[in-house]
Amino acid sequence: MRIVRETSSRTGPRMKAPSTARERILREAIRLFADRGYDRTSIPEIQAAAGLSRGSGALYKHFPSKEALLAAAVDQFVDTARQGRTELAEMPRPIDHKARQLVEGMLEKLGANRDTLRILWRDLEHFSQLRSKARDEIMARTYLAVAGWLKEGQRRGELRPHDSEAVAAVIVGSVAMFRVFEAIWGERAIDVSDERFAAAWSDLLARGLQP
Repeated sequence: MRIVRETSSRTGPRMKAPSTARERILREAIRLFADRGYDRTSIPEIQAAAGLSRGSGALYKHFPSKEALLAAAVDQFVDTARQGRTELAEMPRPIDHKARQLVEGMLEKLGANRDTLRILWRDLEHFSQLRSKARDEIMARTYLAVAGWLKEGQRRGELRPHDSEAVAAVIVGSVAMFRVFEAIWGERAIDVSDERFAAAWSDLLARGLQP
């Protein structure tokens, strides 16, 4: 067995590095918060789910409190949104390809944060700072980034004149809610795949805004 592992490590695909205790704790906390709710999830339950002794207090070596875990979940989502905005700025033209990439990228990143979407929707009522951070850093800045991309398309003559802020609200809002409803209900309200959704949306966007 040892020889096989050593050979595969040199010639096969690189193995994924094992997650750290901090990563496991945060991952399991997000899962439990999404499944049970923040208030109904205890520190011992998170520790046990992360492979730690329930009563050890080992979680506090990485996070000072349960609220710090909630904040870390929001921060992780914020980082994903920032990455998406960077990718938007670097997307190649033409406009129809970029529209498809825009929608696909949003679906992918929202899907990767499905549990956090449930938490944001349900559990931030009593955490005004985290709620404001999520609203401003994830949604508002994404709206502005898409609006800026649309304005640049107008400036270059690739898109016809239009209300860029309003169109950005339609794009981001519809894609976000497609994922939010799926996260909340655990299933889709209509049997439409991500591929079909992205194709339909990019077709509407490109055809509707091209000169």
